[in-house]
Amino acid sequence: MLDVIFNAKNIADATFSSTLVLPKYKNLIDSINNDYVLTPLAEAYIICKTLNRKQIKLLKTAVHNNNKIRELCNGDIEPVKYDQIEVININLKRAIKTFCDCLYNHCINLAPFYTVYEDINVYYKRVVKKSSVCKCCGIHKVLTQFHTHRSALDHYLPRKHYPFNSLNFKNLIPICDICNGKYKLSEDTLYITNNKGKKSESKTRTIAFYPYSRTTHDIEIEIRFNKAFDSTIEPEDIEIDITSTGNTDQITSWDRIFGIKENYKAECCTDEMRMHYEEQYIAMMNRGISHEDYIGDLGRNKYGDVNFLKIPFLEAINN
Repeated sequence: MLDVIFNAKNIADATFSSTLVLPKYKNLIDSINNDYVLTPLAEAYIICKTLNRKQIKLLKTAVHNNNKIRELCNGDIEPVKYDQIEVININLKRAIKTFCDCLYNHCINLAPFYTVYEDINVYYKRVVKKSSVCKCCGIHKVLTQFHTHRSALDHYLPRKHYPFNSLNFKNLIPICDICNGKYKLSEDTLYITNNKGKKSESKTRTIAFYPYSRTTHDIEIEIRFNKAFDSTIEPEDIEIDITSTGNTDQITSWDRIFGIKENYKAECCTDEMRMHYEEQYIAMMNRGISHEDYIGDLGRNKYGDVNFLKIPFLEAINN
């Protein structure tokens, strides 16, 4: 479909129509509201007839690179952003953004799409399965395969910034409401904004964890209290260091995108964490269980019940 758009200069037809694309795409275009697919593609087609070879190459690179999520996260290739397309032609940028947004906002839930591609709700349940833990923060909850509804699917590389990957399922991650609606929002995963809002504002390319990596990263969390722990503890009284050998930049991006340290500090101040210390930890100490044995028991189920955070939390209190 996009090949036709980018090759418009070499096609005799003055305007775009579904007859120019392969049959499998023709049915998609003809079965969907024109405003979602046909109209923005027709606008892009006319503009692409006027572009030079270098400009067309940039568009093709955007399709190719922006869908290689792993390589982008690792810093192996560079993305193409909407502002680069805007430099070519602002109306082209608008047409492409309308097309990409409509694919996700409207088309993905329509039968012509989900009968050809995977149903997004089926995909969500296949990824989440029985786990209710948000994999972005590790402390908040998402809905599981047993719910009739689902939690949000977030564009890891935000569709606000990156064209052509709004339907790439490797760019869609299950996410809790707090991570999605309060922290990540449209934060650019691959670029750090320096001096935001100032004349000297600039962007620095960075790397990030690839969310579907099969590699397990050993992440260490160290907590320090600046005062004796009690019910009056506040985030300002806590220092948190998060480290992972060989993954310093990825950890920084993770914290920047999802507010990890802020979330973990807040969690350490909750009644639930205090009650775990007062009602479970102290009770076990009174029964003769050593601190080391108790921590060891938590470590055997490190990622269950926020134990990965309870362990450094209790270590900080014990020090």
